[in-house]
Amino acid sequence: MNYFPAFVLLLIFAIQSPMQDLRPIYDARRSPESAKTPDAEVAILKRIIRPIDRKYWGKLSDNCDGEFELIDVAQGAFTKPQSSQKAFLYRYCATGHNFALNGIAVLEDGQIAAHLVYEGSWDNAVGALPDIDGDGLSEILIATGGTNMGETWGVISVIELSEKGVKKFGITETYSDNCGAVEKGKASAHRLQVRVGATPTFYRETFVSQDCGKNGTWAKSEALKPIVMRKDEIKYQRLK
Repeated sequence: MNYFPAFVLLLIFAIQSPMQDLRPIYDARRSPESAKTPDAEVAILKRIIRPIDRKYWGKLSDNCDGEFELIDVAQGAFTKPQSSQKAFLYRYCATGHNFALNGIAVLEDGQIAAHLVYEGSWDNAVGALPDIDGDGLSEILIATGGTNMGETWGVISVIELSEKGVKKFGITETYSDNCGAVEKGKASAHRLQVRVGATPTFYRETFVSQDCGKNGTWAKSEALKPIVMRKDEIKYQRLK
């Protein structure tokens, strides 16, 4: 069973809720739904982005395992307010177990509006957030995770494209389990929300499952509370 999280992008609030100004952005109990990318857009990305990445990464990619895999796509206004753009998360190549040369390319009307690259993990999903800092742009949520010795983990990072490069909002854990290491494994998953503002505040509630989330059996173990996002150490390089 796949325990990697999926995005929950909700723009309508529960009017009667005391936390009505919070926006749900991520729920690690749910399985991802990868978006399908039209062949024409895949061809554009491979034709334009792949040669740029090959030149940028140089000898670092000489021993790569595989080359240029499109992972996921999200729709939003990433470089200018009220625009209709698509952000494509891709893996230029894998450099080791859960290590990769990654990138995000933003496409608008068949043209590259933005392009950034970074050395990171086997990122597995991308999402568009509904402008959490009030500047009119959609933030980008990147999900990654992996399994080692039967234990699975997941984290998300939140970034925004800016004129100076990339604005980072931080990283936080989303999921963990030992379901592949012991006979009766346990899983822990977080649901994340955010309060919009010039400096957004992130909130988290925690759920646990005694049967690794089978049949949707999750029980709340920790109430909603504000969290401090960890510093994002990834070095994003914006090429366009």
